[in-house]
Amino acid sequence: MRDLRNLFLLLVLSIVSLACREEKTAKNLMYVGPKSELTDIDMVYSDSARTVVRMVTPSQITLYSEDRVYPKEVKLWFYDKMGNVTSQIRGDSAHFFKQKNSYKLMGNVQIFNVQQEETLKTEEFTWLPEEKRVFTDKPVQIRTKKEIIYGVGMDAAQDFTHYSLRHVTNSVLTVESFPTD
Repeated sequence: MRDLRNLFLLLVLSIVSLACREEKTAKNLMYVGPKSELTDIDMVYSDSARTVVRMVTPSQITLYSEDRVYPKEVKLWFYDKMGNVTSQIRGDSAHFFKQKNSYKLMGNVQIFNVQQEETLKTEEFTWLPEEKRVFTDKPVQIRTKKEIIYGVGMDAAQDFTHYSLRHVTNSVLTVESFPTD
């Protein structure tokens, strides 16, 4: 009788143990990957049927938080009210943060102001579309027609028409040709 009771107890424990294992297995099968993956993105942001920004990138990954990751090169073009390109921006990768409505471009970031022919280079910057501005805390290099300016930290309009450096570390005047007199 005692052996029968032990056998019954062993059988009950085995069934409970198997039931628990199945539950753990089901929990481990939950999908944790991206919500969607898109390729060959060519997206236009408009305001009142007027193109404001165009973004081109080979890959976009949307996470369940609605954040978006751009693991490959990202290119942006900003347009004025007449439809002319005012600036071009590129970065090796980017991340869109849904809650903050901000983009962070990373790796070899370059901003080119078409009208003023000025180029800014940095390793990372943040774009706030609602505020129409960009900024960085990283070192920057700005190349104008006449000088190269080095600094740390920058705030600018998103089209790079106006900018200010937080800390200028060096400025080099460039000369295209020497006088012949």
